[in-house]
Amino acid sequence: MNRVKKYLPFFRASMMNMFIYRGTIWLWMLVDVFQFVMMVFLWKSVYQFNDIISGFTFNEMLVYFLLTNVFYVFTEVDAVFAMSEEIKEGRISLYLVKPISYKARLFTEIIGRVMGILLLFIPIAIIMGIALTFIFDIVWTISITQVAITLVYLPLILMMMFEFSFFFGTLVIHTSNEFGLVIFMSVFTRVVSGQLIPLSFYPQFLLNIIQYIPFRFISYPPLILLNKLSINDALTGLIVLAAWVVGFKIINYFVYKASIKKMVVFGG
Repeated sequence: MNRVKKYLPFFRASMMNMFIYRGTIWLWMLVDVFQFVMMVFLWKSVYQFNDIISGFTFNEMLVYFLLTNVFYVFTEVDAVFAMSEEIKEGRISLYLVKPISYKARLFTEIIGRVMGILLLFIPIAIIMGIALTFIFDIVWTISITQVAITLVYLPLILMMMFEFSFFFGTLVIHTSNEFGLVIFMSVFTRVVSGQLIPLSFYPQFLLNIIQYIPFRFISYPPLILLNKLSINDALTGLIVLAAWVVGFKIINYFVYKASIKKMVVFGG
């Protein structure tokens, strides 16, 4: 319990930062809302002459993108930026000499940031969901089992994305520049996770490749809530996703341990 308590200040500070700079967060959210509204008109024109495309009706597509925008918060892990700044400014040395785990402290701050954004964004998402329900006569058929499985997926997705981001953050020790890595991470995860369009729209040869990487699980929560994924497949996905998280953790342990020995600090 004491080990957890010493990380709580980092959690609180990270969450409070979201409210201190809430003007920026609100602006970011309004941009997301505007993009979603534009997406509604785009898909309405696409479905003008089709009732179902790649297994999705128009209403299901709207719900898919609404849920994807909500769950996207769990993939927005900025560990690369945080590590890059601390490495380049030399502040990382201050944390390395403290009786805390650098990685655990960083993950705690990420959780605080995610919780802060969710507290601000969920009310907007609920309002948008209610508006879509009345405007397009959307019928929600979600079971408690689906909600429970989804809630298990979300922290695993957050951990997977953190481990993925931490790996690239560790590489900054060798490259001294994170810009290209961050762009690659952002584009790659959006494309192969189904955040841009559902994976069912992709050609089969791409799906054959995507099935061997873990980022497809990012789109599982909305698919589960839309009854596009069976309970058995969802549970199997949980096991595989958990295995990927463990695999990433093992890789990061050795990469970080080897890289930290080569780090040179000029500031701090």
